[in-house]
Amino acid sequence: MIGIDSGGLSKISVNMHRSSKGVQNSVGRLLNSGNPLENLSEKGDAGGISMVSRLNAENRSKSNLASSMQNAVSYIQMQEAGLKKAHQIYERMSELASFAMDPIISHEDRATLSIEFENLRQDSIALNNDTFQGKFLYDDMAASVKEQVTFNEGLKESNPRNSDGLFQAGPKDVHFTSGKIVLNVNSGGAENRYMIKQGDTMIFDTGDWATEGSGYQYDFDQFIVEFSPGKNTTYQFVPTDDAGSENTKSGAIKSPNGLYDNKNDYLPQLGLQHTDGTESTKWNDGTNYDGYKFSGVNGIVRSYQATGESTEITILVEGTTLYQANGYYEFADPSNYQNIGGNNKNVVSLKPVGLGLLQNYSIATADDAKNALSGLSKEIEGIANQTATLGANMAQLEIVEERLGNQVYLSEAGISRLTNDVLADESTELVKQQIRLQSSQALMAQAFSLSENILNTLL
Repeated sequence: MIGIDSGGLSKISVNMHRSSKGVQNSVGRLLNSGNPLENLSEKGDAGGISMVSRLNAENRSKSNLASSMQNAVSYIQMQEAGLKKAHQIYERMSELASFAMDPIISHEDRATLSIEFENLRQDSIALNNDTFQGKFLYDDMAASVKEQVTFNEGLKESNPRNSDGLFQAGPKDVHFTSGKIVLNVNSGGAENRYMIKQGDTMIFDTGDWATEGSGYQYDFDQFIVEFSPGKNTTYQFVPTDDAGSENTKSGAIKSPNGLYDNKNDYLPQLGLQHTDGTESTKWNDGTNYDGYKFSGVNGIVRSYQATGESTEITILVEGTTLYQANGYYEFADPSNYQNIGGNNKNVVSLKPVGLGLLQNYSIATADDAKNALSGLSKEIEGIANQTATLGANMAQLEIVEERLGNQVYLSEAGISRLTNDVLADESTELVKQQIRLQSSQALMAQAFSLSENILNTLL
């Protein structure tokens, strides 16, 4: 019989199936032409897959970092808004203080001015507690206006005692709720107790502390007490060289002898192991406590948390023997650094900005108003410095954002180069597979048509 045998039809059917499958594969690869990993996976390019995966991971990380940069921009904008509000408050408080400097205004007028001044003062204090996403906007230790405060007056055994029978220096307003008190004490061979209070709150207490030798010798022990609201008050102990028998009373010049003869006293008083005091090292058993921050109860010395309810500091001495003591307030380092970007070369550390705390300013009298006006003028100047810091922080962010954008662009360009021929190649392959499929379909149609004509002729 003349016609297409079953073997021929089977071959045409197989070719048509292969072409159909090729078209499907080409369409799939064409649809995935924008997915480098899929294309490289189909090609079996292990090296390319590894490179693209790494670049994609880096780009995701940089995209997250760019998002954190945007949060940092919002953080700086919030700080800037707060500074503008503080400037407005200080300007109005200055106006009120100027009016209150007039010594002949009536009590009623002064009372009215004082009420508004006090409300504004409270608003300025509240600004320092503002947060953004749980982060404080300001750090009072970064404030521009700072003054040194000493506590030497009153800390002499020749001075009169207070009503509690204690020698007292202060209270003195240090203007900040955090900072450091450097306290130098010399009890001689007897014992005296040295205490620091913030407002009515005890924050440091040496207990009955003894030194060595005479109370007039160069035998001071130093405590560096650091305090901040909501944190444990810490202190460093600094032993000193007593310079032998030379003394302050006779005006002798201190000549260090390299010995720490007070070691037998300060080690047990700090709750540390007692060792031979003739050693030249400062601390026992080779352990170096220089710069070490004690906290809580250590031997007879105690420290307590500051409340932040007052900026007034008082130093008290309890004892009946000769002693020497002096102290001063200094500023702790700002701690509200915001590090954006993690531990890599794109990290940005935003410098803290701070507002002055105006706890104890008033315009109750003409003299008070004069002092308040002077302080407010300094605070207004300080805001300009803080604004400059914000500008520097923003500039850092802009530089890193631009660098991140360039890095992401280069990474994407690198990925694109690995697959830039995929679309053209797959389009060509699709056309080839479609032609083969169409040819197979035409042959199959012709085969069936020929068989049908032969059958109709025979019948």
